[in-house]
Amino acid sequence: MMLTRRQFLQRASALAALLGMAHSHEAATSASLAALICGATLGVLPEAALLGRLFKTAEVRAKPQPSAKVVKQLPAQSLQPILGVSADGWWYQLADGYLPRQAMQPILPYVPPPQPCALCKGYYEVIAPSTTLRDACTPYARINGSYPFGTVFYVHDWLIDDKHQAWYALTKTADGSGLLSWANALHFRLWLPQPSPLKEPTLWLDGPQQMLSLYDGEAFIGSTAIHAAPLPRGSAKLQLGLPCTSAAEAPYLHLWQMLLYLPLGKPVPLYGANWHNHFGTPSASRAVELPVLAARHLYTLLSGTGLTEFPVVIT
Repeated sequence: MMLTRRQFLQRASALAALLGMAHSHEAATSASLAALICGATLGVLPEAALLGRLFKTAEVRAKPQPSAKVVKQLPAQSLQPILGVSADGWWYQLADGYLPRQAMQPILPYVPPPQPCALCKGYYEVIAPSTTLRDACTPYARINGSYPFGTVFYVHDWLIDDKHQAWYALTKTADGSGLLSWANALHFRLWLPQPSPLKEPTLWLDGPQQMLSLYDGEAFIGSTAIHAAPLPRGSAKLQLGLPCTSAAEAPYLHLWQMLLYLPLGKPVPLYGANWHNHFGTPSASRAVELPVLAARHLYTLLSGTGLTEFPVVIT
């Protein structure tokens, strides 16, 4: 797809003001609160009510400043409604004060699904704030770990316990090898491929602004902040991987993985990450990380097109 210089400049700066990265007041105020909280318009409904799940113990301050008075301390894994975002985009406003954005993961409120009545094998995503993995399908079994909102597993089998609670057997691969653990079925939702309205999808990756934008022909679809290492400018190709793959940062998983093929060198993984909130800042690792909601939406849109690869412009 050939672009004029004007079109190129328009796309290179699209929504770069999210989270204050371009310090454009008009662009920032035109975005919804949900988009400012997540640093994305991809996968985030404007009216979404978002909670924050704390990665670790953190201090709430009276003002959005590191030197401001400490109001209280919040424990790890606690949930807090996010009421707003500071003017510079790097602090979340809570009921009692402000918390640094990197201290919590924005998540959707948990709505328990109906109790499953049959097994449907496939990829499932965690919709609870977190889920606990166990050795057996009982709440008294040994704990094997905990995975946060947005994590994806393949459900290979299920069982109903003597209290009529459904449990899923989770694996990382569709062939069922390498049983991971058992988890409460009510913490999961089945992901299904959907037909996509996109006809000519193109991705624009702005390294200096740490922003990824999706276009369909000339139409802007959405954008998200990223956490990525510097990449050479030019053209690349994107191919879809699996919804869930192992990560080097054990025990985390790469979610909705895609592969970015540059003219030279090995492909760069592009995926959703739910163990940090450093989106909008550069990374030292050779990867492109997205907020998990944005990664899910992007993967779903692209997988429904029937195409095998997608053009990427790196600026």
